[in-house]
Amino acid sequence: MPERILLLIKVFRIELEEAENNVLTLLEYYSQRFKCHEITAYVWKENRALLKKEISCVKELVKDLTEWKPPDVSDPQEVLVELKSYLKDLVKKRGYPELVNLIIDRISNKVSRYLE
Repeated sequence: MPERILLLIKVFRIELEEAENNVLTLLEYYSQRFKCHEITAYVWKENRALLKKEISCVKELVKDLTEWKPPDVSDPQEVLVELKSYLKDLVKKRGYPELVNLIIDRISNKVSRYLE
């Protein structure tokens, strides 16, 4: 497998892990707002449940990415399109929240710019 393809997959995985950290940071932010009585218990519980679900989904996608076999092509942009399609299909099949698709899109755009 070409070095650029391996790098693309590695960068995508790192970006997914970073997205997980961002959601954890947001979870902490909402926790602090709840402790300071800036949001209600209802809002806190709803946000916490959704964010924990998103974290779980991203973790699963990191595992899926580790197991993914890229197509036998040398064009990194083509591999990125296939990877994005693969992950989005998993999101749809598993009924993940829409935010997970947005994370995939954001990472894909970032990696695509990196490849240029």
